[in-house]
Amino acid sequence: MGIEIEAKSICKNYDEYEKVLKGIDLKIESNTFNVLLGQSGSGKSTLINIMSGLLKPTSGETLINSININTVDEKTLADYRRNIISNIYQDYMLLPELTVRENIELGNGTDGDTIPLASITEILGLDEFINKYPSQLSGGQKQRAAIARAIIKKPKILFCDEATGALDEENSKLVVKLLHDIKEKFGITIIFATHNLKIALTADRVITIKDGLIVKDVKNDKVLSPMEINWGIEEPADE
Repeated sequence: MGIEIEAKSICKNYDEYEKVLKGIDLKIESNTFNVLLGQSGSGKSTLINIMSGLLKPTSGETLINSININTVDEKTLADYRRNIISNIYQDYMLLPELTVRENIELGNGTDGDTIPLASITEILGLDEFINKYPSQLSGGQKQRAAIARAIIKKPKILFCDEATGALDEENSKLVVKLLHDIKEKFGITIIFATHNLKIALTADRVITIKDGLIVKDVKNDKVLSPMEINWGIEEPADE
């Protein structure tokens, strides 16, 4: 069964002059690939951090199956983040003193419903790197290890914040394709924040954010495979 996630009237102010989010209403369908599209400073990363429970809004609420995760106690929030929600960032955040296997296993949840490690490493092409350390990996390999760590607990919702920002064209294509494959195989809902229009072409839905507001929200009638797209020079979202 899918899990519903909804942002209701989300505002985030850091002070009276810095108002990052100005009233976001957003409901995400289960088992879909959604892109939050916007330039740096548009508020998309702040929204992802609030919806994944890493940051509290100034006002508004994030509902997961009708539970407001922005106001629950720390233990309940930790349980949600340990078993239901995962995050992937541009910075891979792998621990340098641990092997790839050990880094991936850090992502295990506490409810016992996990994806077998061998299945993940096969899908992500990590078998030959499993006993290596992060310093021995390329950027694409590090990002695949970070993806593996995020999905081993079989999360219901996966938040990606500029997850291909540090990768070249070929690795960007590969990572986006792998995320689509994972969504289909394990029924994971993906919310991917980016400024890259090419990634938006692969999404079920594209939500454009500008100056802390949603300015466009469209379902993609012609979803393209990442491998069909000529990535070329990365195109930024419109100002």
